[in-house]
Amino acid sequence: MFFIKAGKLLAYIGFWLSILRIGLGLLIAFGTPDLANNVAASRHILGTQNSGEAITEATLVLLVSICLGILAEIGFRVVQLSESK
Repeated sequence: MFFIKAGKLLAYIGFWLSILRIGLGLLIAFGTPDLANNVAASRHILGTQNSGEAITEATLVLLVSICLGILAEIGFRVVQLSESK
């Protein structure tokens, strides 16, 4: 049961942090007038070469978090069903 709770917690944390990083990446991508400012803002705020790289990395974390959340929910339901029998 500990790993199910830990999986849910990690899924929630990964989900919300990736949403925040995607939002910041889009804000920088559409909020900077040229590529030089995009690179400078991305390096300063996101720690990446450009905003597209940060968006790509955050999208992968988002997908992994969703998969982890699904697996944790499946594990939780299996435990519930096995305890009710």
